[in-house]
Amino acid sequence: MEKTLSKKELRDLITNTMQEAMAKLELPEPGKKVKKILSRNAKKIAKLYAHTLKRDSKKKEKAARFLDTAVKGKSKKGKKQKEVKLEEVISA
Repeated sequence: MEKTLSKKELRDLITNTMQEAMAKLELPEPGKKVKKILSRNAKKIAKLYAHTLKRDSKKKEKAARFLDTAVKGKSKKGKKQKEVKLEEVISA
C-alpha cells in the first residue's frame, strides 16, 4: 500500500483537507489572504512530510541491506581467505 506521492500531490491533498475542515466549521467564506496562508502552510507541511517519508524509506532500505549482508556473511574478502585455506588443507 506504500504509494509514493510527490510534494505537489501532498500539498493538494493537504490543502483540500484543510478547506473541507474549515467548511465544516461554518465560518464565512475565506478571502484571498486566508487562501494564500492555507496554500503557504500546505507547502510547508507537504515538504516536511515528504522529507519524513524519504528518511523512513532510506532507513528501511539500510536495515534490509544490513540484514542481507549479515545473512550472507562478513565480506567477499573473508570468503576468499576461507577458500584459500580450504585449498591448502585439502592439498596438504
